[in-house]
Amino acid sequence: MKIPSDYVMMNLISGKYIVAAKGTGTMKIIASKYIKLGTAAGLALWLALVFGFILADLSGAVVAAAPIQLANVIQNGSFEDNPTSSVATHWQPYDNGAGHFSWYLEQWPEAVHSGKSSQLMEIFEVSEPNRVMAIYQTVPVQPNANYQLTFQALMRSDAPAELRNQGDFAMAWGLDYSGRGKYYRVDTWHDMELNEQLRIGSNGPADDNTRLYFETITATVFTGDTDTLSLFIRGEKITHNGTEVNFNVDDVSLLGPYPVAPSAEETAADIPAESPPADTAAMPAAGAVLPGSVSGGTVALGGVVFLLLGIGAAVGLLRREK
Repeated sequence: MKIPSDYVMMNLISGKYIVAAKGTGTMKIIASKYIKLGTAAGLALWLALVFGFILADLSGAVVAAAPIQLANVIQNGSFEDNPTSSVATHWQPYDNGAGHFSWYLEQWPEAVHSGKSSQLMEIFEVSEPNRVMAIYQTVPVQPNANYQLTFQALMRSDAPAELRNQGDFAMAWGLDYSGRGKYYRVDTWHDMELNEQLRIGSNGPADDNTRLYFETITATVFTGDTDTLSLFIRGEKITHNGTEVNFNVDDVSLLGPYPVAPSAEETAADIPAESPPADTAAMPAAGAVLPGSVSGGTVALGGVVFLLLGIGAAVGLLRREK
């Protein structure tokens, strides 16, 4: 015979005990009898069963009450902080030589996705093909976790409309999982499918003056066993020609589990103005959820112990009353 779990609790309160095994949405009855609440054994059995079920259910609530804290581990992903008007604060430059490479603070509104600034990278006058420049940042992460990478990219050149999007330029991103900021340690480069636009955007001639626009790049990054990684975002001039190309990057974020404990400043707003006395700090007010520091497994174990005590008492009573 099977009955709904809410029927079990209703009868417990009314004085009828049901020793049951939990199933999917049902409780399978093992034994059923009215408790003699006037005896110490009956009262003990009633308390064991009631608190056993409550604690077993509460363990799930405790786990749910401790959500994972997420953070954007990228610093200055908006590129607003750039006092040298070259490479933004917290970012580092890279290039493979044999060309003219420049990093600039971009503040032309048409080449900024949000805020007042973006990072501009420029390649011009190369003496060899496949010339690369990049920015990168090394960040702490939580091992074996997923992070959501998002940023805005814009690729633009001086090539006329009929010569654009011919594979002369490209952008890509990659990760150095050693966290050493080493370009050669990036195993996989993820190409961005970008439209090559006119470098001067809406300032172009009447038949070629489309306003510049950014394109969104997103990906899921799995950290593996590392606690530090380096994110590279690069632009490449593939062919050996004299056409200038600009790469703009803005609003970079890598969102995932907080890699380290928050600092005092970051958590100050979450600390109550007055803490309860030490001997009562762990006791929740009526109806409160237990603090996240209480292990869900511990609460569940307590529920199991109470259930076992209840089952043992029930079986004993049944044997004595036969």
